[in-house]
Amino acid sequence: MTSQELRRNRRLERPRERVLQEAWDLMAEKGLADLSLSELGRRLETSAGHLSYYFGSKNGLLLELLRWSEDDLIAQLNVVLDSDDPALERLRGLCELFFPRAVGDPRWLLWVELWPRVMHEPALQEAHFALDEAWREAMVRLLEELVGGDVEQLSRRMLALMDGLSVALLTGEPGVTQADAWEHVQALLPSR
Repeated sequence: MTSQELRRNRRLERPRERVLQEAWDLMAEKGLADLSLSELGRRLETSAGHLSYYFGSKNGLLLELLRWSEDDLIAQLNVVLDSDDPALERLRGLCELFFPRAVGDPRWLLWVELWPRVMHEPALQEAHFALDEAWREAMVRLLEELVGGDVEQLSRRMLALMDGLSVALLTGEPGVTQADAWEHVQALLPSR
């Protein structure tokens, strides 16, 4: 059984988790354009108004979906960070978790949808920065082990590169694989 299936089985016992799982499935099946509170309500046999009470709007639903997804990823990231593996292997583990798993990865579709909305809604902007912070802190921690010194700029450069590579992976750009992306990340490391 995959971790996604385990998560689904564990969480569906709770109503809020059931709503988020159904929204996740709807988004993966039909894309973000067709993810609406009305369609979600139809699938859950409830009203869009009832869902609006809990999420406020589509933006609220997207934000909750992103938090839900990131919670699982951050738990996995913490396992990687706390392992006894060498720092370079843990950095590779961070990258594997960060990058989209496949073309159209739903987690990355959420990020892409959230980015333009962040510019117009302060609550989304605050949440966006908070979610990004765990990745920034993890990167800094690993780079301090690998290269020492002030690694803040290197961390920003690597994460910006990883964001760009993630878009290429998400959209299926020819010639870009996770292995290629990892090679690009390593190329930014100073010679040791």
